[in-house]
Amino acid sequence: MQDAPLYYNFISLGGLFCLLALARLCGLRRGPTAWRTLAWGVGLQLGIGALVFALPAGRGGLWAVNAAATKLLEFSRAGIHFLFGPLGLGPGQEGSLGFILAVQALPTVVFFMALTALLYQAGILQKIVRGFSHVFVRSLGTSGAESLGVASLIFVGVESAGMVRPFLPKFTRSEFFCLLTAAMSTVASSVLGVYVITLQGDFPNIAGHLVSASVISAPAAIVVAKLMEPETGEPLTAGQVVDPALGKYGGYMEAISQGSMDGVKLLVGIVALLLSFLGLVALANGLVGWLGGLVGLQGLSIQGMLGWLGYPLALAMGVPPVDAGAVGSLLGQRVLLTEIPTYVELGKLLAGNGLVYGRSAVVASYALCGFAHVASMAIFVGGFGALAPGRMGEWSRLGLKALWAATLATVMTGCVAGLFASGGATLLGLGQ
Repeated sequence: MQDAPLYYNFISLGGLFCLLALARLCGLRRGPTAWRTLAWGVGLQLGIGALVFALPAGRGGLWAVNAAATKLLEFSRAGIHFLFGPLGLGPGQEGSLGFILAVQALPTVVFFMALTALLYQAGILQKIVRGFSHVFVRSLGTSGAESLGVASLIFVGVESAGMVRPFLPKFTRSEFFCLLTAAMSTVASSVLGVYVITLQGDFPNIAGHLVSASVISAPAAIVVAKLMEPETGEPLTAGQVVDPALGKYGGYMEAISQGSMDGVKLLVGIVALLLSFLGLVALANGLVGWLGGLVGLQGLSIQGMLGWLGYPLALAMGVPPVDAGAVGSLLGQRVLLTEIPTYVELGKLLAGNGLVYGRSAVVASYALCGFAHVASMAIFVGGFGALAPGRMGEWSRLGLKALWAATLATVMTGCVAGLFASGGATLLGLGQ
């Protein structure tokens, strides 16, 4: 892949500020601008971006994280190979039947859920989450409970609700909107392995970049959420650092067992959503294509229309115009099809040289790293709302707005990657 001219980095910087202005316009009548949150939030994003992309120590850390995540994935495949035999062998391995998402990638969810439960029981995860939460409270000025919720979402999904469960019924509208936006802007470690396996063959350094993307998206989500839904109430835990609960299992074996069972539930949920959404979108595309044919618009599809909407966002991230159509289409597809098929499509683009510039692949991988889609919105609104049923009606009305906020936050993360990205082949892990 080619290296893009340097001026695209400055386009990414301009796109970042355009997205901030757009987010503020979307919440113009809600309250005053949270300047402290805005300044520190953008500063954290740029600081992490500079560390990962620009500083030698940060790049070294990125490669180390990538190596560690890749090693974990190798361990996770032990069970897959035992259960599925040749079906579990990935492309390039002797006897492989090619890439099969259902048996080579999705089962890693069970392994990572068990590992997360084990780290939770050992108290390690709580210490990491508390560290992030402390940074958010002291710098961004967010409440202790919402900071804890956002910090936990960097590592786990809807299960993070358990850490803030006592506070959920008394959350302000702004606190819940922030939590919901962050839930759809970040990714859980349990599904990170799926993305890595999908792209690793053509993007060897993808694991480190995806971890970086999830961390950058946390402050991005807070900034966008507070611009669109400024705090006008009095949070119960304002100015406080809330400690997460300690081990919730009876022992380590129970943690592994329960984590595995939770992983199976999540796996079944992912498979069910993929089966239903892909089928329903295909049905809808058939109807749209038929209606388009009646008026002379051949080949019209829902993904194509969403791609048109995603095109200006791709340009704002500093994606060269020759690649912006493909990247914009991926952004549009994620809204309906979830991020897993979208990453599969990105993998096909990389394998088939469908992208001209390496920076386009890097920026796209960052921008797609989030649960910003309709299915996830329903899961998170339902999951959080179930713990505070008295607020379900109020919170459900924030769902679509939070989906838009999460989309802006992930695109903002793409802008940060685009600002610092240089040497696309090296960032991809090619030619190191």
